[in-house]
Amino acid sequence: MRTGGRPDLSVIVVVHDDGPATARCVESARREATDAGLVPEFVVVDNGSSDGGADGLGAAPDVDLVRNAGNRGFGAAVNQGFRRSTAPRVLLLNPDAQLGEGSLAPLLDALDDPDTALAAPRLILPDGTDQESPRRFYDLPTVLARRTPFGRTGPGRAASARHLPSTAESDPDVDWVTGAAMLFERDAVPTAGPFDERYFLYFEDVDLCRRLRAAGRRVAFRADSRVAHRFGGASRRQVPWNRAFLHHVASGIRYGLRWSRRWWTGRWWRTVAARAAGLVARGVAFAGLGIGLGLDPAATAAAATVGAMLTPGPRSVAVGRAPLPGLGVTVAGVIFAAVVGGAISSWTPALAAWALAATALLHVGRRLRAGPPRRTAILAGEPAAAAAVARALAENPDERLDILGFAPLAPLATGGPTPRLAGWAAIAETAADQRANVVLLAGSPEDLSRMAGGVADLRALGVPAAFALTGPTELLQSDDADRLAGLPVLALGPGADAPALAAAENVAQRIAAALGLALLALPALPLLALLAARFGAPLIAVPRIGRSLRPFSMWRLPSGAERDDRGGRLGALLRRLHLDELPQLYNVVAGDMGLVGPRPVDPETAARLEPWEQARFRVRPGITGIWQLDRLRRWRLEEMVASDLLYLLRWSPSLDARLIAETLFGRTR
Repeated sequence: MRTGGRPDLSVIVVVHDDGPATARCVESARREATDAGLVPEFVVVDNGSSDGGADGLGAAPDVDLVRNAGNRGFGAAVNQGFRRSTAPRVLLLNPDAQLGEGSLAPLLDALDDPDTALAAPRLILPDGTDQESPRRFYDLPTVLARRTPFGRTGPGRAASARHLPSTAESDPDVDWVTGAAMLFERDAVPTAGPFDERYFLYFEDVDLCRRLRAAGRRVAFRADSRVAHRFGGASRRQVPWNRAFLHHVASGIRYGLRWSRRWWTGRWWRTVAARAAGLVARGVAFAGLGIGLGLDPAATAAAATVGAMLTPGPRSVAVGRAPLPGLGVTVAGVIFAAVVGGAISSWTPALAAWALAATALLHVGRRLRAGPPRRTAILAGEPAAAAAVARALAENPDERLDILGFAPLAPLATGGPTPRLAGWAAIAETAADQRANVVLLAGSPEDLSRMAGGVADLRALGVPAAFALTGPTELLQSDDADRLAGLPVLALGPGADAPALAAAENVAQRIAAALGLALLALPALPLLALLAARFGAPLIAVPRIGRSLRPFSMWRLPSGAERDDRGGRLGALLRRLHLDELPQLYNVVAGDMGLVGPRPVDPETAARLEPWEQARFRVRPGITGIWQLDRLRRWRLEEMVASDLLYLLRWSPSLDARLIAETLFGRTR
């Protein structure tokens, strides 16, 4: 039970068959908190113990005893206790740790520094020696030195020495400390809890300190704070049947992949590989059905190949859950595949049975698919809207989205989820430092427009972004909105493979432009001669501002300005058919422009744009685009910028392909 007013300090202890040591741990923390003039609260999480060691603790008025039916893992249990606690500062203790006299005050003093988020004491083992607590982050030599005979060599001993700073003196800025005893600010960690629950045991403390330091906060070690710790070292027995050792290895691998910059930047090829694997899996399943039904081998191969390509797989989304592909689309793809198989061989009842079985297999399999993978996300945007999204996620843990922190659009804005990260202007660097999988935006459509530049920067890193819709807006409607914690979300472009898609599209557009120039060169010669006779030159170059605010010369045919009689009927015809813009294919080949993108502007117009409006220069300008295709457009700068930012937010190769098709063949809607 727990009664009384608001506490000053929350103490969280996770126990698992720790016997009477837990009571001594709680009593030492209660004594130190009282001596420091604090009102403590205790949350003891019994993680499936069978020894009854925590049974009497719940009778104390300041103790909240939580019992789990089984062992949920250390990190998950700590988070469970954290969510039940309320104090602004949190002390995490192992049950086999006891605070020495005066040990709490130095930790509290360390947290008085606003740059310090976490402080840890000097841990004293039963034999009086110091436990290896303050450490530097792991690298490959350190891992080899700690776990292999390499540690007995000279370079191995040097690597171990670098990894283990001295415990004799305090250090206000260490890499990480052990989770046996640590004091931290509540607002320095996510509201769901300090630890990543994917670590069942071990490395959750290293991961926490890594995130804090990536956010610009410090981890302090205080040698003048002494805590007795009966360290078991259960993982040191390196044998396959030692479960603690296996947990240590598994958590170490997870940590290494989680924080490897190379692994994080390689998400694009894993995304491509996953899509290819899905395609192959559908083909193999369809072929297996054909073989089982006794279809002709040629018909089986053709139907399986076409069916795998035409039947959509589950759509990959940045966050939340995408609607399942429609049954009609699936049936159409399977029927067409069966028709192709029949054309290769002959139509038989077995092909009809194959089509029915393939449709049923896809339809049932999609509904039995596992939930979304656990991902890490940064919330960004307007504080109140971001807080609402955070609450919705807290109420829906099945979404498996771990919030790393909040990046405010306005640096001086108050409120919002915790922890507070750097502002939106540095979102790309923050996402890279935190190794975020996705950035989730919240706010108004106007806020979203101001975040377009950051979305483009994230896309260049392969970090997908999504916008949580809080109200209807015509520009942001989606035909099949994804859902996240009950909220509709708008995916802003492709996923982690965006850099690869952008590079491939750039090459394809430049090749297409070169082919277009080659095909048009000979037929255009009479027109160029006519224009040279009328205007004095067959081509004109106009100054424009391109990607990254780089100036370039945009080529076009001279046609005379609108309402200028010098162009005559020929100039009017060129402008109406947009033929005066064909020389810009050369700009595409040169890399100054793309086939699709924001309309190029002159230097004077570029200088008039606000800093957030200059996000349109994150991409190459294009010959065609959203604003260029708007039949009702007016020559108003704000309307053009709005269209450009919308394009920037929604960019994908499929959007570019649609805009090119509408340019060539006209809009269908």
